[in-house]
Amino acid sequence: MEKIKDYDKINKIIKEFNISGDIFNIKLVNTGIINSTYKVMSNSNTEYLLQKINTNVFKDPYTLMKNIESVTNFIKENDSNNDSLTIIKTKQGKSLYVYKDEFLNKSYYRMFNYISNTVSYNNVDTLEIAYNIGKGFGHFQNVLRNYPVNLLKETIPNFHNTKIRYDNLIEAYKKAVPTRKSKVYKEIHEIISKRNKCSIIVDLLDKKKIPYRVTHNDTKISNVLLDSKTKKPVAVVDLDTVMKGSCLYDYGDGIRSACSTALEDEKDLSKVSIDLEKFKAYTKGYLSEMAPYLTTLEISNMSVSVEIIALELAIRFLDDYLSGDTYFRTDYEEQNLIRARNQLKLAKEIEEKNHIMQNYINEYYEKYKNK
Repeated sequence: MEKIKDYDKINKIIKEFNISGDIFNIKLVNTGIINSTYKVMSNSNTEYLLQKINTNVFKDPYTLMKNIESVTNFIKENDSNNDSLTIIKTKQGKSLYVYKDEFLNKSYYRMFNYISNTVSYNNVDTLEIAYNIGKGFGHFQNVLRNYPVNLLKETIPNFHNTKIRYDNLIEAYKKAVPTRKSKVYKEIHEIISKRNKCSIIVDLLDKKKIPYRVTHNDTKISNVLLDSKTKKPVAVVDLDTVMKGSCLYDYGDGIRSACSTALEDEKDLSKVSIDLEKFKAYTKGYLSEMAPYLTTLEISNMSVSVEIIALELAIRFLDDYLSGDTYFRTDYEEQNLIRARNQLKLAKEIEEKNHIMQNYINEYYEKYKNK
């Protein structure tokens, strides 16, 4: 973390929220690639997280916060063993503070409690961590399995609709500036060759062959907070994309995030593969929570879901690259292109190991389904 530059402005915004004590320190948290986040420390030994919502991504901040408030309240009512985010209201009792600059441009801020004595990871170093990340996301879905999914509104329409993501990419390719278009010929053709896989999960949902569930939809490993001592899961955070969807989205993205042998920005593709030992540990943790509640069709599509989500991320990164890098935060010009190539390599590795992965899934399902 580093000190922020616009301290006076952020300090003024923080004072609009109902915090305990006076502001002691503010630091910028450089972890997410969507919203801007600040850690706020008060002199009453209480800590908070202030976030500026990226309205280029989340067009309706009010719907966003309504979803989060509803889900976190449900978790608090139905899960006494784990923590959950708590929305800190403004002094006017609102979940959002709207800041207007001198040109009357609006920006939206929200605040959460800071969950102390926890740690999050950007990569998985041990099988214990892999197991507990899987268990954390599995527990999240478990607790919310009876939540009325139709109460949730879309914060990003068609977020995991891989079929539509594919169509959007093709349109972005047609409209792209020549300098960028010329660099993605190989990647576009590789994605076109896999276009039939883009519709697998979407079609299962549309045909009502698998159920809609409450899904997090962004199950990267850093979104599970673990106890700093025991490393057991404490809370799932970053709930901006909580919507109704398929558990296959969450499982597939969780494995993609936790079990890749390289970070998304790795340029050396020879380092990109799927770690089967971490995969087994994550899957064991996830199914220890969710196996009794999954359908056989969900189980039989779990391994392919990992490949689909890796492919979907490649599509999203490439789309953003062709569209001028407007969604994901980038540090250099070709970062989204590097990310896309990385995820395409990962998808290929997963495809080659699909049958091995599904065998382990079946094994752990049989172990935990009657728990």
